[in-house]
Amino acid sequence: MVSERIWRNTAIALCAAVPLSFYVVGDLADAFPGVLTTVSSESGQEAGPRAAAEDDERVTVPAPSGEVAPSVDPETAADLASRMEEHSSDPVVDGNLAYSVVDAGTGDVIAERDAGTARVPASTLKLLTAAALLSEVDPGETLTTRALVSDGTVVLQGEGDMTLDDGDLRTLAKGAAELAREQGSATVRLAVDTSAIQGGQNPAWGSNGTAGGWVTPTAAMALDEGWLDGEEYGPKSSDPVGDVASRFAELLREQGVDVEGAVSEGAAPEGAAAVEVESAPLSEIVRHTLQISDNTTAELLGHLLAAARGEPTTPEGAAAALTDGVRELAAEVGVPSRDLDDLVIRDASGLSTQNRVPPALLAAVLGEVASGGVPALTPILYDVPIAGLSGTLAERFSEGEASTARGLVRGKTGYLGGSSALAGTAVLPDGRTVGYSIVVHGFDGSRAAEARAAADAVAAELVQGE
Repeated sequence: MVSERIWRNTAIALCAAVPLSFYVVGDLADAFPGVLTTVSSESGQEAGPRAAAEDDERVTVPAPSGEVAPSVDPETAADLASRMEEHSSDPVVDGNLAYSVVDAGTGDVIAERDAGTARVPASTLKLLTAAALLSEVDPGETLTTRALVSDGTVVLQGEGDMTLDDGDLRTLAKGAAELAREQGSATVRLAVDTSAIQGGQNPAWGSNGTAGGWVTPTAAMALDEGWLDGEEYGPKSSDPVGDVASRFAELLREQGVDVEGAVSEGAAPEGAAAVEVESAPLSEIVRHTLQISDNTTAELLGHLLAAARGEPTTPEGAAAALTDGVRELAAEVGVPSRDLDDLVIRDASGLSTQNRVPPALLAAVLGEVASGGVPALTPILYDVPIAGLSGTLAERFSEGEASTARGLVRGKTGYLGGSSALAGTAVLPDGRTVGYSIVVHGFDGSRAAEARAAADAVAAELVQGE
């Protein structure tokens, strides 16, 4: 029914328009400085750096209405395509531009350029990882870490929670020590059960792996994601399970239970007394992954997908599971099979330079996310950073006309040696919600900042009128 389609499109537009309303309300409430704020820019300087959007002039955008046409007007589509196409002549682009824009309400392609050619997706691959996982598992699921005590042995068993903190380990150590004493053991042996997630280093990362501070090897458990200095791109643990076991042994000793011998591998005993802690729901881990482009948790999501699909929980198994999941998503959203001929997925985070994904695929999946047609994917719409306001886009969209899109465009960033990608959702001036994917490629690495700005400028065309 036409009326149902109009209502659905209205709902989609209102959802995607959240970035604008978020900015206006936050500005008025002084949550961050801006032209509507009642606090001077000087009054908050001691609290931290200047807000990304502090000095930018805000753009008045008509509120979405229920009058969005069932299909896009050809002239409007032609105008958008023309304006996006003009950026192919930007100096840093020099013709190396690919993009796809898909109507969330109908799945129709509104604008595209070289959209079927598979390009290096960099971290925009994380969007497909999140979509594939949420299509397979309950987003409310949590990951359990247990300490099981039996016959003088404590077995630490993990399901993949790489976000354990010291408080979690203290809880486990305190409970395990009490169980050991109840069983008459003042001294215990310590073992780890990592059978749920085999994990490890992914050879496809190449020079973008653990040694460079990019990612912690995927594991059944890790303390603070294996970030040794608490920094996302600082030193990473090469043995996250070993680090957890070592700290857990220290905490057991603090609780008055001695640990003898070396830590060993061992299966968790069935029926043993246990204490456990739970991770945040998977939906929150997905949100964290997309907001800061966390490579470690992205790889974990890929391994969890492998487990859910019955694949080996190795880097290769995770890549295979993700490839299959993405192909299924592509079929569901109507991406032509020919556009998947060159699809290559070697990891779940996008660190591998071997990955290849066509912009048409990303845009179509994001259009489906924004459509609300698959409720399991809807959270991704709100997890993607907002231009100029949050996550990896907080400092982006700061130059020229691209700044007019601050607060109006959502996008997941991606950068990897000569490829600058941006993929997300936006609301066109006519109230139509779209999924988009943009790739600037083939530039010299020394011009990375220019390439990112060029991608921002292309994305900004989505929210600018004729």
